[in-house]
Amino acid sequence: MKTKPRYLLLSAALSAALCAVAPAFAQDTGGDDTVVDDTVVAEASVPAERLAERYAELAGSPEAAADLIDQLRSGGDFTVTDTVTTPVLDANGDPVLDANGNPQTTTTTVERSIVNPNGPLGYGEVNITLSLAQALLESGAYPDLQSALTGTEATVTNPDGTTSTTSSGGVLAMRADGMGWGQIARELGFNLGALVSAGNSNGKAQAAKVDRGERVARADKPERAAKPERPARPERAERPERPQRPDKPERGGGRP
Repeated sequence: MKTKPRYLLLSAALSAALCAVAPAFAQDTGGDDTVVDDTVVAEASVPAERLAERYAELAGSPEAAADLIDQLRSGGDFTVTDTVTTPVLDANGDPVLDANGNPQTTTTTVERSIVNPNGPLGYGEVNITLSLAQALLESGAYPDLQSALTGTEATVTNPDGTTSTTSSGGVLAMRADGMGWGQIARELGFNLGALVSAGNSNGKAQAAKVDRGERVARADKPERAAKPERPARPERAERPERPQRPDKPERGGGRP
C-alpha cells in the first residue's frame, strides 16, 4: 500500500513535536527545585551579625551562634552547646530530695565537637540550615541541635547477634546526600519559603523593637516642670445694702 506524502509530513511533524516537548518537560520537572532553591537562598541571605542575633538562643549565646555560623560557612567541623540536666546524688548514689520531697537536679552546659557531613555554605544556606534545625527542635521531632543537623542513629540487633547502626534525617546530612533545600524542607514537613519569610519577619520585628528602645534611651530628658497653678481669685465682697431714703414731710393744704 502506498503512503500519501501528506501523511508522511504529518507523522514527521508529530515526531518532531514530541522530541521537542520531552526534553522541555524533563527540564521543568528537574529544574523546579533548583529555581526555588536559588530564590529562597537569595531571600535568606542576611549579614552574619543578624544571623548571630537570630539564632543566639538556639546556639546558647550570641558568641556561640557567631562561631557556629563561621564554622558552617567554612564547611569544617562545628561546635554545639547542649544543656544537660542531671539528678543530684548523695554518697550512696541515691537522689537528694528538696524540702518538698522532689529530686534535686543540676543543669550544666556541655560543648561538643561535631563532624560536618556537608561542605561550605553561603549565608543564605546557613540561615536555611539553622531555621530548619530550629523548627525541628520546636516541633519536638529531634532532641537536640546536633541530631537536627546531622541526624539520629538507631542501633538494631540482627538475628545472628550482630548489631547494625543506621543514621536518618539531619539537615546537613540530607544536604550532603544531594537533596535540594526545598526537597529537604518537604521531607521534614515544612514549607521552605514560608519558614524563611517568617524568620526574616521576626528578625525585622526584633530589630525594630531594639531600635525603638535605643530611641527611648536617647530621649531620656528631664520632664518639663509643671506650670504652677494659678491662685484662686478671692470672692468679691458683698455690697452693703443702700439705706432707705426717709419720706418727705407732707406739705400744708393751702396758703396762709
